[in-house]
Amino acid sequence: MKSNPMVSIVIPLYNGSNYVEEAIRSAISQTYSNVEIIVVNDGSTDEGAGKRICEKYADRIRYVEKENGGCASALNYGIHLAQGEYISWLSHDDLYLPCKVERQIQIYEKYNLDRENTIISNPARLINADGEMIMHPGRKVRGLRTAQKAFRYLLFGACPNGCGLLIPKACFEKAGGFEEDLRFVLDWNLWLKFAISGVDFFFEEEKLVCNRMHSMQVTAKQKQLHSIEANRTVDQLFHQLCTMDDKTAYLKDLYRFAFGCKRGDQKAIRAYLRSNKIPVNYLKCIYTRLYVEVKRCAKAIYHRIR
Repeated sequence: MKSNPMVSIVIPLYNGSNYVEEAIRSAISQTYSNVEIIVVNDGSTDEGAGKRICEKYADRIRYVEKENGGCASALNYGIHLAQGEYISWLSHDDLYLPCKVERQIQIYEKYNLDRENTIISNPARLINADGEMIMHPGRKVRGLRTAQKAFRYLLFGACPNGCGLLIPKACFEKAGGFEEDLRFVLDWNLWLKFAISGVDFFFEEEKLVCNRMHSMQVTAKQKQLHSIEANRTVDQLFHQLCTMDDKTAYLKDLYRFAFGCKRGDQKAIRAYLRSNKIPVNYLKCIYTRLYVEVKRCAKAIYHRIR
């Protein structure tokens, strides 16, 4: 890896004039110098408010416009334009800590990681609409997870925060981009595809991003899409794995997830496993379903007593 590789920060913008200036400033303020900042206006209907803000930083950012196609479409467009060797996603309502990119680039050298095939993941702090910190329980995970273990973690652990990642551009060339008609699980969908294409993930515990929680987010307004999109993702992964060699461990994990979380076409996956004489630990599957139900109930109780 070059000692100072370029990192492209892609900021998808849609009707975000109330927050995007803070996001841009946090990108400009990175202690790592070799960055390009690409703001993709995804057909905003704010009478040019977001555009006028971006024009104030015309000498520091690249501003482009496109017809509205959703966050995934805007990200794909920005990644296509990016000249950097690494991609860093920043939502228009979120913030980077000043050292975000620098710390993540340093991780490659510190742990001697594969610089074209390893995604760096750092967690995020939560802030409210006014930028005030929100206390919340977080999952602590650290270290390298090679592709198959990363796939299992993505299914049974947690979905890494998209804005907390640093992704080699080569990973997109290997696994493709975001599914443009997904709204809720576009990140989880692609991270899983990265994993089955052989990409590793390295997790660090330092929080380098601030995720803003507010009522206008897609995830807050369209949660009913989650189940539909999660089922679709499982079925996509299944059909993709059926065309690949050396996929047994992935398929077994996918079936356990589908059974335990009631996702995707469980019968089709089970039939494929049986016809190919791939053994399944049904006790593990049942345990997973029980665990998921207990976790769902505990989460509901937690939110009720907050």
